[in-house]
Amino acid sequence: MLYKNFVVKNFKGIHKVSVDLDSDRIITLVGLNESGKTSVMEAINLFYQMIKGNEPLEESLNIFRPKGTDFTGDIYVESNLVFEKEDIEKINDYWKKELGKRTSLEISNEFSYAFKFNFKLHKFQQTNISCSFDAKTLSSSKSLSKTDNESWQKLIDFIKGELIPEILYYDDFIFEIPENIFFTVSGAVESESISMKNNKIWQSVLNDILKTSNPDLNFQEHVVDIWETDNDPAENRISSMERILDEKITSRWSALFGEQKINFKEIKINTKYANKILEVSFKIKTNTGKIFSVNERSKGFKWFFSFLLFTEFRKTRTRNILFLLDEPASNLHSSAQSKIIEAIEDLSKESLVIYSTHSHHLINPKWLSGSYICINESLTEEEFSGNLNEEDNAKIEVIKYFRYVGQGLGDDKISYFQPILDRLDYRPSFLEPIPNITILEGKNDFYALKYFVKTILRDKFEYNFYPGAGCDKLWDILRLYLAWGSNFVIILDGDRGGRKSKTNYVKEFESYVEDRIHTFDDALGIRGPIEDLVEESDKKTVIDAVFGENTYAKIQHKQSALKKTLATAFMKLLIENKVVSITKRTKDNFRKLLKFIREKQDQ
Repeated sequence: MLYKNFVVKNFKGIHKVSVDLDSDRIITLVGLNESGKTSVMEAINLFYQMIKGNEPLEESLNIFRPKGTDFTGDIYVESNLVFEKEDIEKINDYWKKELGKRTSLEISNEFSYAFKFNFKLHKFQQTNISCSFDAKTLSSSKSLSKTDNESWQKLIDFIKGELIPEILYYDDFIFEIPENIFFTVSGAVESESISMKNNKIWQSVLNDILKTSNPDLNFQEHVVDIWETDNDPAENRISSMERILDEKITSRWSALFGEQKINFKEIKINTKYANKILEVSFKIKTNTGKIFSVNERSKGFKWFFSFLLFTEFRKTRTRNILFLLDEPASNLHSSAQSKIIEAIEDLSKESLVIYSTHSHHLINPKWLSGSYICINESLTEEEFSGNLNEEDNAKIEVIKYFRYVGQGLGDDKISYFQPILDRLDYRPSFLEPIPNITILEGKNDFYALKYFVKTILRDKFEYNFYPGAGCDKLWDILRLYLAWGSNFVIILDGDRGGRKSKTNYVKEFESYVEDRIHTFDDALGIRGPIEDLVEESDKKTVIDAVFGENTYAKIQHKQSALKKTLATAFMKLLIENKVVSITKRTKDNFRKLLKFIREKQDQ
């Protein structure tokens, strides 16, 4: 099964949120602290705990309810899932073999399950459950829920118990590596340290590692409980776990950081047994033979070591596991954060991932179609570093990035999606100052021109476009290139602002720049911005291809919204390298502009 979406209502400060995974295996939640990113993950985790029978105590539900005035209403969490072919086969197999049915089933592709927690004046009343699962026998036109409700309920229980993909919610505390992981022989009295939550979590990690060597083995039964009575196989199983750690962790480390960055030779599992208690710890053996505790290494090493342990041995345990990663590696160096992008991408090949961040180092432009902006409407620009949260009548919204910026929704709170803009505007591979640069007025010109060069016209010339911060904010890059004596061309909009800026630059630097600064008016006779190079029919094609049919019709007479939406559409099409049908006139406008740029660069 695959998670299709989650719907959350009245959870802490969330009024209503829908997170879709239908077409994206990686979801990025972007927002400031206190913007609701963690609340979204907690709600999704609550759904999974509930569907697996782990019903929260009333005290926990009180934490999840909206704060402020006395709440009367329902906390609602729902997920819609999609069956895969083998799920249908397993359900039919269970239907015939376990329930003893002879007729075959006809099953719909989707499965929906929802929990509703009812409150009256802040006091919890009851939990209501609803399920949508359409199944019927081939011999009947009616739903199985009406013709054989008992069997229908058993099928639902089978789906919940055997097919629902696992959800693993990780926040920072999990990546604190304990010096020792404690196990007690079955039947012996557990000490407080053994029963602690963090110890239990790390016990499960060791169990996952062992199961990788043999799915039928269990660490408690086949290592701990036989340590005294049959030590040789127990020790051999520890050795097999060490080999697997070297295979999995060392290889992944090499893939992430390169062969020359591996600062350890082996991963060792040390054991100590006394008084029915087995203590287990991870050690690192260097190339010189020295052995260190993992906690003696750098913060970055410990984080990545833990991250790989918690993902490499879990992602294949069941199909389509959903990992929830809350602010991964947020306290690490920017270079380490960038490596997380690679690790998440690899993780998503076999799993689904939802992660939150407010760092531009953890933004991948390729994943913007699955990015959401998390907004706490109670936060103002002056309160971003304050303590306002869901306990203070927060109003949390979670909006898809392309809708948020494409339709101008984020103009008054740009700080929320600034990490994405930072990431898009800074691409060292081809945006840093380099020889023969073409300086553009802003990122809108950059996206449109790059899209036509790369995707529509497939022009092979190396333009090296540099997106400026506005027509009158190019002084620094201009002075830098003059100081270097390097060649550059500046292309500005043909509107009044572009023409005025050109005059100011030429007035300041005179003959040094007068043949290097041009407008669309100079190149094409167009006294307007970049969108004036695009025919109206093409604006419609581009916008509707990204935001859906009829989007252009709704905003075509709103110039500001049209400009922003068109720019965002070009950005998305560029990132996805998606071709749309463009008229000859628009293509000719861009061809003429690019020819003009080439000629000026050659002067």
